[in-house]
Amino acid sequence: MKDVDVQIRRARGLEDYQAVVQLQKDVWHFTEVEDIAAVPILMIANRFGGAVLVAQDGSGRYVGFAMANLGRTEEKKLFWWSHMTAVIEEYRGRDVGLRLKMQQREEALASGVDEIHWTFDPMQALNAHFNIRKLGVIVREYEENVYGFSSSPLHQDLRTDRFIAEWDLKKPRNTDVILRDFDRMPRINEMNGKPDFTLHESPLLLEIPIDITALKQSDLGKAKAWQDSVRDASLHYFNAGYVITDFILVDRAFYVLERR
Repeated sequence: MKDVDVQIRRARGLEDYQAVVQLQKDVWHFTEVEDIAAVPILMIANRFGGAVLVAQDGSGRYVGFAMANLGRTEEKKLFWWSHMTAVIEEYRGRDVGLRLKMQQREEALASGVDEIHWTFDPMQALNAHFNIRKLGVIVREYEENVYGFSSSPLHQDLRTDRFIAEWDLKKPRNTDVILRDFDRMPRINEMNGKPDFTLHESPLLLEIPIDITALKQSDLGKAKAWQDSVRDASLHYFNAGYVITDFILVDRAFYVLERR
């Protein structure tokens, strides 16, 4: 990991919770109170089955956090729902986010929990690379407009559609690069063309923009068309038994779907 003077620990009290609320405002530019996980929610999560982690630099400045709640599946299996993870812009690309997630993993295992789930935006290539390639999550669920139309300018009037990440903490994290002949792999969509729903091979490729944020700023209509295409393809192929198992980020960005 990159050498950076950051300490990660479990939140201890009011000062930490207040700092996490401020980080939510700083990172996501939330302006509406309903978008924020407030101090009492953070306290409950941290004290009763979940965890709130904070990251501080050498001067004591808060530079990131991660929050998880305790959940239970329909099969009565306990898991953590990781509601938020954030790092301030100055510390991104320095493995602080990875360290937060790995500490969250250790806290979960120490609590007897071996799965963590969370949502992420399917259109964000760097987040997909982090979650799938670095952490090793799989995805087999797509939810539409989960949080409604957020006050954060980061969303720019797009639906808050989300993938559900499933992180099996018992599975060893594989950081090896898998060499794939993706020129020969069938593609569900081609540069934002309409999805092909007739494919039956495995694996398949599902493309997303390399930089959706820049695209939203330059052509919001095209960004919305991309989002619609990825939604329609994901819902169809997940229903057909496919799972996202890998992510390819080169000069273009592709999810890898395999039939399970």
